[in-house]
Amino acid sequence: MSERQNAFTIKTNRLSDEVYNQLATYAKSRKLGDYISSLILRDLDDSSTERKTMEDTKTYEMFEHIKNELSELKVLAQTTGFVGSNTFKEEEPSKVPQLNEGKIADLENISGSLDDDDLEEYSDF
Repeated sequence: MSERQNAFTIKTNRLSDEVYNQLATYAKSRKLGDYISSLILRDLDDSSTERKTMEDTKTYEMFEHIKNELSELKVLAQTTGFVGSNTFKEEEPSKVPQLNEGKIADLENISGSLDDDDLEEYSDF
């Protein structure tokens, strides 16, 4: 039987006895790999949460910038006379032109029929 090789070695002079003993306990119970893996996954999840928070912050800053720019444009438009205070006033219905398109046919007598062959073609009738 061949001897097992260590996958990695931790070399540090900052490892307290308390931390070393905790790692030794996990190693003896053969749970050290799972423990280290869970720590790394937690760190990765935290970094993705931090990244999401940064993206949210940038989005909020961009939104605020756009809102400020829009406010400045509205003020500029009003001061230059480009738009008045009643810009978005609805028109009265009497001033809106009525559109009449096409011809309206008023037929009192309608004639026609459907054959059974026509119904076979469209089975959803």
